[in-house]
Amino acid sequence: MPHQKLIRVLNYVWLLVVFPIAVAILVGVLGHCVNLGFKSFLLIECGMVVLSPLLNAVISDRITTGENSPSQPTWVT
Repeated sequence: MPHQKLIRVLNYVWLLVVFPIAVAILVGVLGHCVNLGFKSFLLIECGMVVLSPLLNAVISDRITTGENSPSQPTWVT
């Protein structure tokens, strides 16, 4: 179980910190504009705030359907 908690924390770190920073740096470098990179970072973060319930559902669903899940989805009878 501690392994699953670590994966969950790393998923959140990836989605909330590493991914937006990497995209902002890439946009800033390719666009030759620091301001554009900063704006893209803010846009991604604001989008994540709006979509956080959906992201939380996706991450928790991925974890609950891990190793101990049945071979068929729950909606298949």
